[in-house]
Amino acid sequence: MKNTMPSLKFKKDDIFFKYLRTEINAYFTATALTKKATSFWYVKAWSFITLYIVTYSFLLIYGKHISVLYACYATLGTLSILLGLNIGHDAAHGSISKNQSVNKRYAIVFDILGGNSYIWRIRHVYAHHPYPNVIGFDSDIKQSKLVRIFPRDAYLKFHRFQHIYTPILLIFSYTLNWFLIRDFQDFYVQRFGKKIIKKHPKGTFQKIVLFKLLYLSFILVVPLLSMGINRHLFFGFLVMNVFSGILISIALVSTHVGAHHEFPLPNAEGDFDHTWSTHQIATTSDFCTNNKLTNFFFGGFNHHVIHHLFPDINHVHYVNITPVLKKAARKFDVNYRTEENLFHVFKSHITLLKREGYEYNILHQEI
Repeated sequence: MKNTMPSLKFKKDDIFFKYLRTEINAYFTATALTKKATSFWYVKAWSFITLYIVTYSFLLIYGKHISVLYACYATLGTLSILLGLNIGHDAAHGSISKNQSVNKRYAIVFDILGGNSYIWRIRHVYAHHPYPNVIGFDSDIKQSKLVRIFPRDAYLKFHRFQHIYTPILLIFSYTLNWFLIRDFQDFYVQRFGKKIIKKHPKGTFQKIVLFKLLYLSFILVVPLLSMGINRHLFFGFLVMNVFSGILISIALVSTHVGAHHEFPLPNAEGDFDHTWSTHQIATTSDFCTNNKLTNFFFGGFNHHVIHHLFPDINHVHYVNITPVLKKAARKFDVNYRTEENLFHVFKSHITLLKREGYEYNILHQEI
């Protein structure tokens, strides 16, 4: 594939980030804590894994009771996202352990749950993290032609209705699309951000297929064999994906795609007029950072700004180092943003969808 994309470059004199990094390092020195996972992380991770196994066992044993069946599938859907946010995400960034083999072992959570850890890591680490909200580079944000997020993206007539159908698509089809389509599409993509993938490791495609078959077998086929063909099992499978969709939607729309988020563009030579850290803060925001339940369950996703600035630090530390970020942001007059009200978060997302789907805005925006 011919490389026709510009080589993006940020301003190098990043005084704010140098100061923040020094303060963050000072915090870890003073507390004598590792930047990687603590014992608390391992207890939480294995608690979620155990809950998933227990819920699945409960489904097989008592699933003939319809209410139990639906409750189990809803719980499995919720737990699958919690496993991804709390374990798989940290593993992809190598923030569990300095020993990369440990990170790789925990990354298998994605594979067991029907995704592919290798493909997702490439997409997330090489496309999204270096260039969040940059059209043509951030493939995590650019999911489908059905939804127009980027101000300079192609406009289609049906985008005028995207504020109505996008939430429905997210909730009902996000995880199904990932399981059935996205990994296979990404397998044939040769460019993620600036990283060119000429050839995947041997056996990658076979691994994608085998793990998806494994997931389909234990989540649907085994219950069918255990309880007999039953329409409630298929509806339960859909309920599971709806609960997954609701939870992942909260994480996704709260961090990068609100009306207040920026979508910076480089000049013709690929140069930005701001630094890398300024870019991360302009395109990212936090949510519900004062809520203890959100802090526990969302695996640091709600402390998303500090995660983007220090992705190699494990999420269990974010609650304590986000105040360091806030203090540094005030000192350097950097526009750190957080929203404690989830209703306002979703309202902001709908506002963005309306704005980018409104034809008048598209036709009259400055070129």
